[in-house]
Amino acid sequence: MRDPQIQSQVLEAIRGLAAYGLGSGIGGHVSVRVPGQRMFYINAFEKTFEEMQQRDIALLNFDGEVVECETTVSPGQTFHHGIYKQRPDVNAIVHTHGFWITSQSALGRPPRNLHNLCTYFDGRTCISPSDDFTAIGPALKDSDLAIVIPWHGAITVAGTLGDAAALHVTLDYACRLDVTLPQDTPVMPEHLVQEMRRVLGKANYLDLTWNLIRRKGIDFFNGTRVIPSPVA
Repeated sequence: MRDPQIQSQVLEAIRGLAAYGLGSGIGGHVSVRVPGQRMFYINAFEKTFEEMQQRDIALLNFDGEVVECETTVSPGQTFHHGIYKQRPDVNAIVHTHGFWITSQSALGRPPRNLHNLCTYFDGRTCISPSDDFTAIGPALKDSDLAIVIPWHGAITVAGTLGDAAALHVTLDYACRLDVTLPQDTPVMPEHLVQEMRRVLGKANYLDLTWNLIRRKGIDFFNGTRVIPSPVA
């Protein structure tokens, strides 16, 4: 039943996110839906993203039950199968406690439109009071790409693992801008938001960012663990 290819994809994303400094502590999950089945792969709990190995990628079903696992699964993984059941278009989920993402979560709001990349999340970010699906489910709209959990962290969802990871790195960047720039910093006019999204789509930004994430994961893996880039 084990699918080493999907496990490798999850590990690739985890190591790339670790290179960005998004996985230096215990906690955070990356998951991928198994095509055509009510199951998903997700990383184990007791290691950081920086330390993760392929054996640490577990297989669970949509009831949250462990199908295959050599290590310990996070007790906080319940929202993954909830999102997969509610959003058939979602095939991958990323959740971290990155510093800037967590700082944004303390503000309890989506990041402001302070750069063209921030427009991905304008009107497509929900605020959930907890990471339990009973809270996320009612808050999550069909068009949402991101979930901010106040005083906790954030989640990104997408149809592919590459898009979910690229959106997460982009969200971290958007959060850093929002947290560090003054409250009176001018935001992008609303009429430009859709135009910027079209430009980013034409530029193939998410695919290119996913390729960058993968390269960073390789470049900063020393054979045992990922050493995060000092400048992500």
